[in-house]
Amino acid sequence: MKVLFLAAHSNLGASSRVKVYQFLPPLEKKGVKCRVICFVPAFVYRIRLASENNKKLLLIYYPLSHVIRLLNSMVAIFMAPKFDVVFINDPIIPFGMEKLLKLANKNIIFQFSDAVFLGKKNTDNFLESMRVQALSNYWKRIAKIAKCCLADNSYTKSAVLKFCPNVEEMPGPIDTDKYFFKEDKKEEKNVVVGWIGTPFNVKYLYAVKSAFVELFIKYDLVLRLVGPKKDFKMEGVNFEVKDWKLDAEVSWLSTFDIGIMPLIADEWTKGKAGYKLLQYMSMGIPSVASPVGFNKELIKDGVNGFLANTNEEWVKKLSMLIESEELRKKIGRNARNTVEERYSLKKATERLIKIFENTMN
Repeated sequence: MKVLFLAAHSNLGASSRVKVYQFLPPLEKKGVKCRVICFVPAFVYRIRLASENNKKLLLIYYPLSHVIRLLNSMVAIFMAPKFDVVFINDPIIPFGMEKLLKLANKNIIFQFSDAVFLGKKNTDNFLESMRVQALSNYWKRIAKIAKCCLADNSYTKSAVLKFCPNVEEMPGPIDTDKYFFKEDKKEEKNVVVGWIGTPFNVKYLYAVKSAFVELFIKYDLVLRLVGPKKDFKMEGVNFEVKDWKLDAEVSWLSTFDIGIMPLIADEWTKGKAGYKLLQYMSMGIPSVASPVGFNKELIKDGVNGFLANTNEEWVKKLSMLIESEELRKKIGRNARNTVEERYSLKKATERLIKIFENTMN
């Protein structure tokens, strides 16, 4: 079996790293021949990241990325007939070229992340608004020509069912060998509460600002944030910012005693896939998250993690974990078990191969 992957980004982009690149080694071991075309190379993605501090860089990023997507779409159309399946990672095919791609190969699988179908997002940036609207248009066209679509959760699945009758839910997955459980890890002097993410998502941390102001009065904590820009500010809260690097990700995660995933409830966040929760849980890190979207499907409150909506709930549930090392271990073990049973890369690889076979047939 030969599969052509059209990856939205290099492995610096979380969606492509999780939905494409981590699958390649186990698929190859199973005899699946894989080829990847990267639509936004690493150097272009770095421009996108840097634009969080300098919006003028978007004037470089959008035209450059669009030209590269156009050229790679032409390459994909030329190569598609040589493969059994074409796997599209996120809505990246411009100018209606998806129709030509379908003529070249009808066995198309479309995987998408987030609620890109909405066509709108809370942003004051005109270029970003245009990009989101364009992605929504691409999404609808690609969903219509796909034989199968892969969605992260029930919310995004219900949206794509309007355009494609064959939809599979496939959240995560997580490589449980890479994100390992180490129960006897050496702890720092103070309890470390951690968050990992991109500069695009740091805004959600402000949802728990008041809770941490209160917690810092009660406890000697370390709030460790991996991924924000160095100039990130949250007045009244002591925190430390660490650079996100792919090869250092697991090392920083292993220093967390508790992981957090705050969100603001809206139509966009309902489409979130909870990947940082899967990272925490795979490593036996107890977590507290907002009860939004997939978080509610992933976490059973008080068993393999905690859900917190109000400021009082965030303070209460974080306090319980801060004060009890035994509770942290118990929740962490249950979290790891959940991931191994339902969201491991090994099981997802077997399932993806079956989806390939069904698509070919």
